[in-house]
Amino acid sequence: MSRQITINDILKMFLAHIKLIIIMTIVGTVLAYGYVSYFVTPVYSASALLLVQNDAGFSQSGSTTTNDTDSEKINTNDITQSVMLANTCTVLFTQDPDMKSIIAGNAVSITAIEDSYFLRISVSSSDPLTAANVANQVAAAAPDVFAKYFGTAGKVDTVDEAAIPSRPSSPNVQQYVMIGLLGGLVLALAISFLLEVVDTTVKPGDDLYEIYKIPVFAEIIDFEAEGGARKK
Repeated sequence: MSRQITINDILKMFLAHIKLIIIMTIVGTVLAYGYVSYFVTPVYSASALLLVQNDAGFSQSGSTTTNDTDSEKINTNDITQSVMLANTCTVLFTQDPDMKSIIAGNAVSITAIEDSYFLRISVSSSDPLTAANVANQVAAAAPDVFAKYFGTAGKVDTVDEAAIPSRPSSPNVQQYVMIGLLGGLVLALAISFLLEVVDTTVKPGDDLYEIYKIPVFAEIIDFEAEGGARKK
């Protein structure tokens, strides 16, 4: 006769193996922390900020004009052109041979900040000093590379140099620890449930009644299990 398992039964199963659950959860957490601490290479990220300007518009916007409306149009036009230049430079700086020689062997990302004429140069490396140096080298070479293609039509200035990162950007230790904790907990619960399912022994008391619908009137005490054999 098959036995129906209720939620209450499942809770009793887990409580019966609470030590196993706690130990495996702790072991999973410790293993995850040890793995991320000793086997995962930390990655450091550094970034520099560049400003790309379309010189024609900005030089005119600084001059004295008698028509405020014209001045506003020039500024707006210049900003639009500078944004276009910034987006162009994201591709140009990664394809130029001089830039490639600096970037070679490093994870470098050059992106335009949305709706602006600022460029973010981000470098990731296992060495924090290398990450900062490469980002600053790319920033330093940017004006010459820009002038090579656009001449005096604009300019590139470094707004913020990359600093040496003091802590890694990845891996996320807390995330690994949480994964280890949850993994250990789930595995422990699964093992506890499996142990109870494959256990075909009949438990005393209510277990007999649930299976055979026969009331239990008396039980034979296991003196050895209860420690009775040691009593004199």
